Amino acid sequence: MDMIDSISVRGELLKGRPVLVFDSIEREAETDMVYYAEAIDYRSIAFMRKNAGGQICFVSGSRFRESLGIPFLAELYSKHPVLRELSAKRPGYGDQPAFNVWLNHVNTKTGISDHDKALTIRALHEVAELVYKGLVVEAREKFTREFYGPGHVPVLTSRGLSVRRGHTELTVALSLLAGLTPSIVIAEMLDEGLSLSYEDAKKFARRHGLLYIDGVDIVAEAEKRGFLND
Repeated sequence: MDMIDSISVRGELLKGRPVLVFDSIEREAETDMVYYAEAIDYRSIAFMRKNAGGQICFVSGSRFRESLGIPFLAELYSKHPVLRELSAKRPGYGDQPAFNVWLNHVNTKTGISDHDKALTIRALHEVAELVYKGLVVEAREKFTREFYGPGHVPVLTSRGLSVRRGHTELTVALSLLAGLTPSIVIAEMLDEGLSLSYEDAKKFARRHGLLYIDGVDIVAEAEKRGFLND
């Protein structure tokens, strides 16, 4: 049996239920609440906002970034005369951030409400579906036609688990292990003043009947299945 129960993960995500993913004690030591973007609605955005509390982000794989031709924000900062000094620094855990761009859908009002974020994320999922079906021209056309930026939904893309082992890379690998398009919504789980502890995050999972997945298990299974570079 796989270390990751791919069938259970797939079932939960497709039903619009979150799973919880811990990165590692050596890194951020944070748990993220994770949804499948196709199943997002305003209720799930509200649940994340109230019960996770961290930044709500759309996540996809390297193919999404490369097919659309969007850079990492760190690359743009590095070319700016003032911001380059900021991009030369790293977070405490050492990795370059995975942020690409912040967007709103053109049909949103302000972009910040639960309804607006759900609309933006579902449309980003449609772009990801086109990308991963190989319909790159259609994906680019939809992307440039239906979004504007800066907006309220940050888009992050994986650098691959062989390079970086953050929640962006872990959840992209998890989606692939579950046989889903890399099209994920994540938010860090916070406590008052700090990130939610590993123990309290597991208690939350038990209380709500949610799957709790350790990042080291995702890495091990992704290595076995050849998903370290996605």
